[in-house]
Amino acid sequence: MPMSPTEAADALREISQTEQRSASAYGYHQSSPHLIMWGVIWAAEYGGYYYYPRHPIIFSALSLAGIVGSFVIGSRSKGKSKSKPEFQWRYAATFVAVIAFISALFVIMPPTRGTQVAAFFPLLVAFAYTQLGIWTNMLRIAVVGVVIGVLTLLGYFYLQPYYLLWLAGVGGGALILGGLWLRSV
Repeated sequence: MPMSPTEAADALREISQTEQRSASAYGYHQSSPHLIMWGVIWAAEYGGYYYYPRHPIIFSALSLAGIVGSFVIGSRSKGKSKSKPEFQWRYAATFVAVIAFISALFVIMPPTRGTQVAAFFPLLVAFAYTQLGIWTNMLRIAVVGVVIGVLTLLGYFYLQPYYLLWLAGVGGGALILGGLWLRSV
């Protein structure tokens, strides 16, 4: 028995929705280990900086370890990845552009307090995750970004003496919980 045009359109719509859900689930699966790793690093960085403020090398060393870890995680999933090889150079170029932007921003508008720098990076991460979630149609990643942004601002305005500990707990915790949430899909 042949399909009617309405039935065919419904079937195509269902196929398209299934494809979108599958792509989102795949993206969540790929993103989950990154969020968990960066959550642990985030908690260690801000916690370390709170207890050892005269040793900012902690921040740099852990961030560098996170970048290396991200490449390792990415290379392990490379064979399974659906991303096109011509986009790989764009990731590196984007990273360099972001670092150049942040450097230029701090040159022309230097932060006057350490808490401003401490707030800047979580807000940048929150913005990046929110945009990533919007552009990739992965709502859960956008939610993680919004949560990090809101919690960062709450701590900045209301918990100044404990702000770095706040960031360690809620920033790192939000990423770890977000990663586990993504894994559950």
